[in-house]
Amino acid sequence: MNKASLLTAVKYAFLSLVAFAFIFPLYFMTSVSLSSKPIIESGGIIPDLYLGNWADFFDLWQLAIRNSIIISLSCIGVTLLVSFPAAYAFSRFKFMADKHIFFWFLTNRMAPPICFVLPFLIMFKSLGLWDTIPGIVLAYCLFNVPIAVWLLASFMSGIPREIDDAAFIDGWSVWSYWKRVFIPANKPGIAVTAFFIWMFSWTEMLMASVLTSTEAKPLTVYLLITMGRVGYGVQYGLAAAAGVFTMIPGLVLFYWVRNYLAKGFTFGRL
Repeated sequence: MNKASLLTAVKYAFLSLVAFAFIFPLYFMTSVSLSSKPIIESGGIIPDLYLGNWADFFDLWQLAIRNSIIISLSCIGVTLLVSFPAAYAFSRFKFMADKHIFFWFLTNRMAPPICFVLPFLIMFKSLGLWDTIPGIVLAYCLFNVPIAVWLLASFMSGIPREIDDAAFIDGWSVWSYWKRVFIPANKPGIAVTAFFIWMFSWTEMLMASVLTSTEAKPLTVYLLITMGRVGYGVQYGLAAAAGVFTMIPGLVLFYWVRNYLAKGFTFGRL
């Protein structure tokens, strides 16, 4: 075996090992969700097809599934509505302390969520937003808006300002220009930003566990509760079914925006 063949074999062996390390936990979780036996007895191998865990999941967790979907979609809508004009301003205009404000946005995203939990809890209790979907959406926007402004501004900076000037000279309004030219040109940036907003909103657990109780509790918090319900022990099958379900929207969304992500990392300077 020559040196090139040996290098290729080592490369494929390494890639196979990495793929196994990522795929096996997913396979094991899926097999547990479809197994009627305890986790130790099943050993990750499906002896028979058992859908009881999934039936219990959809029966008992309807509210959690609905809350997670509403919260994630609401976060995408509110964040894009707020961050798109802000990103346009940062990418097109120069104003006092613009660079400092732009960096301050990023520091909000870098701060640990635990720093904001107690202030949010006190404010939301006073304003009646505790354990409500609007409250948790507002809390998530604290982290979603800064990263959305950064991502969208990086895409917008790649669009020449001469296009703006030409459109305004021709008599277009700002909204007409955005609708017909600017927003379509920023579709990759919007798709990439929406993907990251969804992933954070769909998977966040810490703030939701403190700022919700029963009515607005999302899927991730229910997962935490399932791992230690008094009198039930650890419900591995139910938790595995919920874990598999939480991955499905992310995989579908990732497949849908995969081309936009590639353009984003190429042209958006992410």
